[in-house]
Amino acid sequence: MKWFILLILFYSISLFAVPINKQFIIDISKTYGYYQGQLYSLNTIKKKYPKLSNDVFIAKSEFDSSFGESIKNIDKIMGKYDSWNSIKQNIIKSIHTKLDLSNLTCKESIQFIQLVKQRAKGNIKTPVLETLLILNPEYEKYPEKEFYDGFKKKYNCDDFVKSKEVDFSIDIPMSWASKKANRPNIVRKFISQNGYGTVMAMVLVLNFPNGEYLSTNDIKGMVNQKEMKEALPANAMLKDYGFIKLETLPGYWQRYSITLQRVRKIITIEVLAYTIFYGDKLIQIQFQVGDFNNNNLEKKFEPLFDSIINSFVLTSLYKH
Repeated sequence: MKWFILLILFYSISLFAVPINKQFIIDISKTYGYYQGQLYSLNTIKKKYPKLSNDVFIAKSEFDSSFGESIKNIDKIMGKYDSWNSIKQNIIKSIHTKLDLSNLTCKESIQFIQLVKQRAKGNIKTPVLETLLILNPEYEKYPEKEFYDGFKKKYNCDDFVKSKEVDFSIDIPMSWASKKANRPNIVRKFISQNGYGTVMAMVLVLNFPNGEYLSTNDIKGMVNQKEMKEALPANAMLKDYGFIKLETLPGYWQRYSITLQRVRKIITIEVLAYTIFYGDKLIQIQFQVGDFNNNNLEKKFEPLFDSIINSFVLTSLYKH
């Protein structure tokens, strides 16, 4: 049994990409252009149809209330690049040159104002929405708030080979990317910052050898410091653990950290793992936070992890 749990932990430990990369900068530039195009359109409507000025003001205010701080953050992030001012000017010039609104009707203007109001509620195309959420300073400080504010999406299991016919669903933040995993027992992985962040969640499903079943008492008997520690990789430090029930199924949770070296950098990976037992299957929902500065970031993300784990539904339980 111990070697089996140990295999899961080795299976899922990974290193993380640097959050600010080329693709993120491209997404930021697209988002800035999206906002400037919207702003130019609203200003044009205001000038062309003065009677709609109040409606334009309301739509712009609603959008800025939702995403204004994110837009401000673009300059803070991109301002460190010498070419950013030139890029901004080119974006605005391109919008004014290519976006021809000379034939815009009053009806079309009203429809666009309503569209902006819908955008304020999060009805925005990808990757603009994800980028706006990533850049929200409130969500950066309190990651769980994105989830609480309703910016979340549901993943319904769609790989029943990897899941060993176990059906489930789980909610993740809207700004996270859902990706296939290369390893056979990782059904799905979810990565912050639209796929290039340092926070990850994974769902794993494994078969027990020889169709073994564990009773609730068997599982409770495993939940002690000796066995919980022995189940971890040798260089891991067990911080906490306990017995749980999730979807009425018995299991346990573990909090531990692993310190690894990546070239000249030392990275600490903080892990919070929830393991439950369903028949002859072991299901684990695992959260990882990669931290090059050893700042114990798991505490920052713990409320978000709690929200995600509480959204987990084992659909298979309700099919019989």
